[in-house]
Amino acid sequence: MNDANHIQEELEEERKISSVIHIVLFCIVLTTFGVLFFILPQEKISDAEKRTLAPFPTLTKKTLFSGDYMDSLDIYTADHFPFRSTFISLSDKLKLIRGLHNKEEAFYNDVQAVDEIPSKKGASSKDIQEFDESLKNCKGLLVANNRAFQIFSNEEPMNKEFSEMNNLYAKTFKNVRVFSGIVPTASDFFLPEKYEEYIGKELQNITASYNLFNSRVKPIEIYQELIKHKKEYIYYKTDHHWTDLGAYYGYLAFCSAAKTKAIELTEMEFKQINGPFLGTHYLKTKDQRLENNPDYIKYWIPPVEKYAIKYDGDDSEEIKVFKTTDITKNKYLVFLGGDEPLIHLKSTKCENGKTVLLIKNSYGNPFAAFLTANYENVLVVDYRYTESSIVELVNEYEVNDIILLNGIYSANTPNHIGRLKDIITLKDGTKNAFKKSKRKKKEVENTPSDSLKVEVDSTSIID
Repeated sequence: MNDANHIQEELEEERKISSVIHIVLFCIVLTTFGVLFFILPQEKISDAEKRTLAPFPTLTKKTLFSGDYMDSLDIYTADHFPFRSTFISLSDKLKLIRGLHNKEEAFYNDVQAVDEIPSKKGASSKDIQEFDESLKNCKGLLVANNRAFQIFSNEEPMNKEFSEMNNLYAKTFKNVRVFSGIVPTASDFFLPEKYEEYIGKELQNITASYNLFNSRVKPIEIYQELIKHKKEYIYYKTDHHWTDLGAYYGYLAFCSAAKTKAIELTEMEFKQINGPFLGTHYLKTKDQRLENNPDYIKYWIPPVEKYAIKYDGDDSEEIKVFKTTDITKNKYLVFLGGDEPLIHLKSTKCENGKTVLLIKNSYGNPFAAFLTANYENVLVVDYRYTESSIVELVNEYEVNDIILLNGIYSANTPNHIGRLKDIITLKDGTKNAFKKSKRKKKEVENTPSDSLKVEVDSTSIID
């Protein structure tokens, strides 16, 4: 009996020592990471995710009592956790274990691609929840024939909501022509036939939305124009975007809807960025087939001034329309240098006094410059970043035409549709920044091209 008690006492003593050791180790790890959090240099841009990391929140009485300050502090802490990039890389490797793979093809069921709406300073808890909303119609990514395909299911289409948003623009801007176009992905054009029965047809979804537009919203038949050129290089194989050539054919579709003459490819200077381009789909999957078959980026230069003016609140700055430096990690930055709240492009030849407002996500970046062949002024608003009223912008600059350009996923995602509605009547008005005389002539380096949270080029899906 004494022996049993003695053994029990020894076990209890060992448990206590073990508990103390675990507590000490936990405290050491926690303290180490806490110290590293403050002493390690803070990054502003995540190369692995290709997005701007959350800034340290501003403490005010309002944000403190509303709880927004603590929410923003949580986001900041998560974005600047020590060795975060290493953990992300490890996570990517673990994801490769999931899905179905064989020698020729692979399916990644956790990969989604859309131009995500970033959280803003002072975002409420409700806003943060909406920003984290996942795609309902994306069922993963298939790699086949050395090309990546987003799988659009069309299980929860939002045709009614999307059309209502477009109709609201027509109702609000009665003296402005309103055009709307949905950009399909590469799936409907290049997906192997054996998989077609498992996906939702994008054309069916697009047509359903267009059919609900009122008579004042003019649909842009992008799909019909692209399918004429499916044998050409209209989509990247490793990225979710269309190429500059694909965007040009989208521009042709707009010109047809607007009943205006389009500029010919032969009328524009042609250039190509040196080196291969590995896009968002490769960076999300690290698929060897994609790495062995990289993309390249070529572009045409329409009659547009070399420099555009970007605006962010009261700040204005000159940027290159085609950015060719500091884009090694993200060659898609060649188009406008990335996404900005407001960019003003000026034509070098068109002097008709007309202004067009393009409201877009990153699909619109290669599309925008072509519009300078038909408009003297091209305003480019990224609805994910702007905090200015579209009503005031239209009135201030006497906009003639509005173009709403969306990828098929953002056209079927609630927070994107909601954001496109919200920017109509934002309280913060847009000032006449075009009249400012002082303009910085310096490009911003490492500007994110879209907020998909993936690196877009390791040397160098969504909408």
